[in-house]
Amino acid sequence: MSATIAIKGIRFKARMIPRTQLVSIWKTLTSGPLPRVRAFQLEDHDFDNVMRLRQNKEDEKREEEEWGKRVPIGETDACVFNADESFDADYIILVRENPYHTLKEVLKHELLHISKGDM
Repeated sequence: MSATIAIKGIRFKARMIPRTQLVSIWKTLTSGPLPRVRAFQLEDHDFDNVMRLRQNKEDEKREEEEWGKRVPIGETDACVFNADESFDADYIILVRENPYHTLKEVLKHELLHISKGDM
């Protein structure tokens, strides 16, 4: 299903990732309820633009802690962030259209961040 989402006031076309897919992966991580999470896939160039818009020192620090280095935007599969009220969710996961890992692996990784509370 297609959707239009706004990040930092800029609109992007996205494909909604079904909640059932998120729930299925979440159940492999924890027995707790899935928080209000929405996930979308963006065309690669739109994903790269969103990543540039969202760059900040806190994300850079978290990235260096997780990977031991800064990962170039073009090599980033996905990101998760706290949603604003326009999303009717607590967390948003954005995934590039052509990730380097499988969609399931990417979603599991991002949902793991949420389950650990390291957002």
